[in-house]
Amino acid sequence: MWKQNTFLHETNIRTSWEQELFYSKLYPPNATVDWVDTDKPEDAIYEKDIKYTFNEYGFRSDSFDEKSDINILTCGCSHTVGVGVNQHEAWPFVLKELVKKHTGKTVSIHNLATSGASPDYVVRSIYKTIKTLNPDYVCVFWPPITRLEIPYDMNDKNLTQTFVKNSDFPKAFVNEHWLQDYEYVKNLVLVNAVSEINNAKFISNTVIESIVENIEGDYFPADSTGRDGLHPGPEWHKTGAEFYFKNIKEHL
Repeated sequence: MWKQNTFLHETNIRTSWEQELFYSKLYPPNATVDWVDTDKPEDAIYEKDIKYTFNEYGFRSDSFDEKSDINILTCGCSHTVGVGVNQHEAWPFVLKELVKKHTGKTVSIHNLATSGASPDYVVRSIYKTIKTLNPDYVCVFWPPITRLEIPYDMNDKNLTQTFVKNSDFPKAFVNEHWLQDYEYVKNLVLVNAVSEINNAKFISNTVIESIVENIEGDYFPADSTGRDGLHPGPEWHKTGAEFYFKNIKEHL
């Protein structure tokens, strides 16, 4: 019985990891909305008219069917979704315009970011889609390292993103050095390998958020000038886009 249950559990985990990724469970496909996530009317700090438009699979992205001269796959959490700013202000789309202006070529942004995503989600989503999206560049803004992707429960074929907290996890999982020296590096190496195998240039930020900051909830940058007063504003996104552009420009 133990072996059977273990096999079923492992099968569910594999099924969860391999299940469809193209449909976002967080955002509605083919829809435009005024508010998402922490950017709610009751929490709005700054007066700003923002629209969130999601593609055919529920991502704040160009159509996944759109292919251009240069195709860039981006991934991360709400920072990369651009919660609190307009789409053209979010760093993936600022990056798109920088590359277009520099090269005079057409550019597509295929953005797999979702709010609350973990580094594990970043790896899985890129692994699942890279052969289909066939990007020239893979640009990642890593979510906080204290987020992990785990099965929702033993008999469920879904995955969930969760924070590591002392009250919820074994001691090994709340060891900051384990998260930084193993978990983060593992994901970094995996995405780099997947990108290289598929002839895409991998570029990522190198910020490692600390476990203490994340448990306290203070893991966002000092520039919290998004409409919700929590996420970064346009200037932060512009700086981020310039970082990725600088690295891409070396290979154009």
